[in-house]
Amino acid sequence: MNYNCLFFTAILGMSLAFPLGLSAADSDPTENSVSARVHVVILGKDSGKEGFPAEAIYEEGHTVDGMRSGLWKRFYPTGKLRSEIHFAMGDPFGDYRLYTDQGVLYEEGRWEFGMNVGKLRRFWPNGTPQQILTFDSQGVGQGEQRHYHDNGQLEMVVELSNGEEYGDLVRLDREGRVISRTTYQKGRVVQRTH
Repeated sequence: MNYNCLFFTAILGMSLAFPLGLSAADSDPTENSVSARVHVVILGKDSGKEGFPAEAIYEEGHTVDGMRSGLWKRFYPTGKLRSEIHFAMGDPFGDYRLYTDQGVLYEEGRWEFGMNVGKLRRFWPNGTPQQILTFDSQGVGQGEQRHYHDNGQLEMVVELSNGEEYGDLVRLDREGRVISRTTYQKGRVVQRTH
C-alpha cells in the first residue's frame, strides 16, 4: 500500500511548494469572509521545469489564505491535461485523476491525509481497468482487490482484511480460466492448488 503513497507523491512533484502570485487573477473574497479565494495560474517560465514552454500554463487552481484549495489542474508541455487533484488547506485531499501525455485517464482515486482511501482505479492504455483496489480510511487494503488483463478479463482477485490476504486468491488466464487458487487465513497460505 505504501507504493500508492510514493507514486502519488512522485506525480505531485513540486506541487506543494509553489510561488504565489505568479499570475493571480479574479480574486473572489466574499462579503462576510476574512479569507480571500484567489485563482492562481503558474506558467512554464515560473514552474522551474526546464523545457516547459514559457507562456504555457503549467498548473492552475485556487488558493485560500495562500494555501491550495479545491481543484488544481496540471498540464503537459503540449497543453494536454496531466492531473486533476483536489486540495484542502494546502494538502492533496479528495478525488484525483491522472492522465497520460496522450490524454488518457490512467488512475483515479481519493487521497486523504497522505494516503489512498476508498476505491483506487488504474487503467490500461486502451481504457480497460487494470486494477480496482479498495482502501479503508487509514489507507489499509480492505475487501475485494481486482487485477485485470489488458483485454478486460479478470486476472486476479483476492479479499483483504486489515491489509492481509484472507480467503481465496484466484489467478485466471487471458481467457478467464482459473490457473491457480491459493487460500489464505490471516495472511498465511493454508492451501494451494494449480
